[in-house]
Amino acid sequence: MTPPLNFEADNQTEQEASTKAFMERQNLAEIEGGVEPGAHLVGPSSAVESTPNSSSTRRFGGGIIRAALIISLGNIMTRIFGLLRESVLAGLAGTGALTTAFVIADNTLSIFFDLLVSGAISAALVPVLSRYAARTEDREEFWRIVNTLLTLGLLFLMSIVALLELFADPLARFMAVKENIETQNLTVGLVRIILFGIIFLGVSSIMMATLQALQRFAWSALSLAARNGGVVLIALLCYGWLGVWSLVLGVLVGTFLLIVLQAPGLRDLPFRPSFDFRHPALGEILRLYRPIFLGLLVTSAVLIVDRNLANQTGSDSIGAMRYATTLQQFVLGLVGSAISIAILPTLSRQAEAEATSSVSGTYRQTLMSGLRLLCVLIIPATIGLLTLALPAISLIFERGAFKDNPYSKALTLVALLGYLPGLPAAALDQMLIVAFYARKNTLLPVVVGVFANFIYLIAAFSLMGSLGMLGLVLANSLQQIFHMVVMFWLLRRHFGRLGGYGLTRTALKTSLASVVMGVISFFFSGLALQLLGDGFLANLIALSLGVGSGGITYLVALRLLKVDEMALIWGAVRRKLGRTVK
Repeated sequence: MTPPLNFEADNQTEQEASTKAFMERQNLAEIEGGVEPGAHLVGPSSAVESTPNSSSTRRFGGGIIRAALIISLGNIMTRIFGLLRESVLAGLAGTGALTTAFVIADNTLSIFFDLLVSGAISAALVPVLSRYAARTEDREEFWRIVNTLLTLGLLFLMSIVALLELFADPLARFMAVKENIETQNLTVGLVRIILFGIIFLGVSSIMMATLQALQRFAWSALSLAARNGGVVLIALLCYGWLGVWSLVLGVLVGTFLLIVLQAPGLRDLPFRPSFDFRHPALGEILRLYRPIFLGLLVTSAVLIVDRNLANQTGSDSIGAMRYATTLQQFVLGLVGSAISIAILPTLSRQAEAEATSSVSGTYRQTLMSGLRLLCVLIIPATIGLLTLALPAISLIFERGAFKDNPYSKALTLVALLGYLPGLPAAALDQMLIVAFYARKNTLLPVVVGVFANFIYLIAAFSLMGSLGMLGLVLANSLQQIFHMVVMFWLLRRHFGRLGGYGLTRTALKTSLASVVMGVISFFFSGLALQLLGDGFLANLIALSLGVGSGGITYLVALRLLKVDEMALIWGAVRRKLGRTVK
């Protein structure tokens, strides 16, 4: 998997119903997002020929959407706390040297966590654990695998952190190459402390993969807000006497809370230290993750180089890129990550069924339905972020040290505009990567990711000389688009023709509706700013008017254009609310 190179957001690959229902009644698809009861018995023709409006598709849509809604609720909380965290950071440190030091430390944590653990969640842990979790007649074996992963994972991560401490000094100084000695020394200290978060994140990720395999999405989804909440709380309480160190302390507290808050979801886990490293499940996980790890080695190296390049474009660039990425990842986390995480267990089971029986077409139909849902959500979200970028930046970040720097707002806006072309590609790419992971094909996404990293480096070195920070951001968008296009091409080579599922038609209709939405949203938000001027209240009203008018316009346009996916989403929401009321 190739994450956005200038990432600053949480690792959303960390994110209820029981799999027992699937094995006992063979209709989990109806409950948690697969196909119609008994659809696993259909032949190839019936699966392939079914239209996007068929009963099985509607049952799929409701189930996956219901799971995605749970994850989205957690993502909403996570992203709100994330925006609050960045707002606090902007007010306290702006885009200057202190922010650069903290961001480099936070990036270092994310880089090595992604390399060591995060990349394995979707690629190996969830697919393998999902299969063992489905064997309800032998749940003891499942728990033995989880205990072994926790025991060996903890020992491995502690050893790795000890090793990384030896290289913290040169690594931090390389990424902060243009800063003065005092800032570089601060960065080294922050990196040394924050690296301990890898241990907490690693353990919590194994717990998260276990919960996802059991389809207990709520615990992992809702706990993710704790990491950002910890940063906000500790920073507000302690920044006055700890300074930027309070931000790192907040990260450590937040990562530990991930473990604490997920523990109730695994209360039936009979935890016992286990060293069953010969279990075939571990061998399978390592085999699936091996190509991911090799690809992430390249990605990690490129990410470190990226921090060096960003620091060379100006002392405020890293901070501005972080704040812009926060807004981009807010949208990506709510839409792309939620649907991709929700669909992975279903795709894994369907791929397994197709590999061991005469079933065909169901997996492809599920995947294409997921891609259509993504189009309905990510295209308007991107257009909306484009039209409301200025009031959003002003409302969330413009205070304290951020406001005192006359360049902060303009740099953040430029960075956001550069990231937006890659946003839809990144969302669709997540789904495509998950599609290959579900079929236990982790090699192809890695190979594409390696080439995409080289595309980034070529574009970055070509553009940064003339465009500075904007060149790096555009190079990142180009990387995302390249990765998505190649993954689509590989998907078509694997399955052949992908017509007949309505993806192109849905994308065109939602694009048209989104453009109309964008015009209306821009008009009303701009009118509010013209009448009310600048300031917190004016930007809040402008943003609210833009979102409200744009949202209503988009829903009306979808209804007129007869886009069925919106009806699925609304139906799932109504059923969820109905059950809650009861």
